[in-house]
Amino acid sequence: MRVAIIGVGTAGVSVLRQLVKNEAFKNLEVDVYDHDKNMGQGVPFQNDSSQLLINLPTKQMSLNLDDDEEFWKWYQEQSEFKFDNPKYLPRFVFGHYMKSYLSNYDLLFDNLTIIKHPVREIFTNSEIDETTLKYYVCTSEDMSEWKEYDYIFLTTGTFAYHDPYNLKGNKGYIQTPYPTYNTLDEVSQSDDIAIIGTGLASLDVVRYVATHHPKLPITMTSRSAHLPSVRGNMIDVEFKHLTKQKFNELKSQYYGNVPLELAFELFILECKDHNIDLEKLVYRRTGNTIQDLQYDLDRPDEIGVFQSLIENIKENLNWIWNSFSREDQKDFDKRFSKIIQLNSNPMPPRTAELIIDLINNQSLIVKSGIEDITYKDNHYLLKFNNDDYYYQYDVIINSTGSKTHLSDLDEEDQLILNLQNRQIVQPHPMGGIQIIPETNQVISPRYGTLNNMIAIGQVTNGVNKLRNGVKMIVDQAVNSVNYLYENQSKFDHFNS
Repeated sequence: MRVAIIGVGTAGVSVLRQLVKNEAFKNLEVDVYDHDKNMGQGVPFQNDSSQLLINLPTKQMSLNLDDDEEFWKWYQEQSEFKFDNPKYLPRFVFGHYMKSYLSNYDLLFDNLTIIKHPVREIFTNSEIDETTLKYYVCTSEDMSEWKEYDYIFLTTGTFAYHDPYNLKGNKGYIQTPYPTYNTLDEVSQSDDIAIIGTGLASLDVVRYVATHHPKLPITMTSRSAHLPSVRGNMIDVEFKHLTKQKFNELKSQYYGNVPLELAFELFILECKDHNIDLEKLVYRRTGNTIQDLQYDLDRPDEIGVFQSLIENIKENLNWIWNSFSREDQKDFDKRFSKIIQLNSNPMPPRTAELIIDLINNQSLIVKSGIEDITYKDNHYLLKFNNDDYYYQYDVIINSTGSKTHLSDLDEEDQLILNLQNRQIVQPHPMGGIQIIPETNQVISPRYGTLNNMIAIGQVTNGVNKLRNGVKMIVDQAVNSVNYLYENQSKFDHFNS
């Protein structure tokens, strides 16, 4: 069986790692595709400034679901990267940990080929009435230069960043904040800089720009200007009320769906079991950045328990989210998605302490209420709610996060648009593409369920709501590869 892995970041490396663990790997011919620059590391963990920290403690980051400390052990054994305070390591170090797997497998397995070119096209050339598909992968615009595969893992990573104010192409507008050490390449030392977005990406930019740009303060802005929470002392959590068994009972009573309000009541019971004052913690933000960060820093145990419950929600959100009706999914999105985002993927405490210091030193301004940005006479004019004054900046760094819906994509995500155009994939109404939640099999509008095309990662964000953490991606990879091996004889029969 010929297998292609399209994209070799966290998801692609995890798929390959799981494939080689099985003795049947020797019966496969596997090609992996990605741009040479980030092959094996992916964009989130690409080479970048050492100031950009992983938001999880090093001992909790791993590609191994059976060993949370595998990355930590790898770090201790290698000699290339050493840091004085390794509790939170730079993100690029995790990228090199992932890349070490790929390099090792390249030496060990003759049936693995690494192709250092991005894929431009994936198409199927099936005859009419044929339902067993083969796929053809091209890295050039010449259709004849294709390679044929029986099985595809679509692990293309994150979509390109939003451009909410249509500024792309203007001088001084930096569309993507990564790698941060390139953000100031075309910036004059006297330029005034504003960062749009107040999530983790924005914090990365602040860390780098505040250190390397002499013209301060920097302004960081969004509509709410709420920063992520600060990581507390996390605990192991196992739900007693919000369980698959309880959801199955409810589904049998409510036409195959779980009513959102009943699911929320189960979550409230989990909060009570852990003595969590849900109302207080959800609405603890005052709008004063220093006070809000200090609140979390001063209560690591209380905040940590709450974050642990939220993280457990995310880890189980595949079956929770897909148990809701479409209307309840929309309601969930309005009521809870932002709360989950603000209280999961929290920043390390030392990042919070840095932000407080920058604000106190008047090196950083955090401003809410951004309403519009216009480009005029080589400057950017920012308009805020309830303020008639326009604030002028020379440079805008976009940190608003990646797109989620296929309708928003442009040429930066051309491969996915091509797959949609050829009716191999179709959009999910809540984002990404349609897949089977339990198996990650792609659902095609032309061919139905594609048993031999698996999508993992942000391209599936409508089904895998908010499940973008490393552990959650690894979990999907493990399940998907197990499915391949369990059904390999059937695929071999179809392809014989």
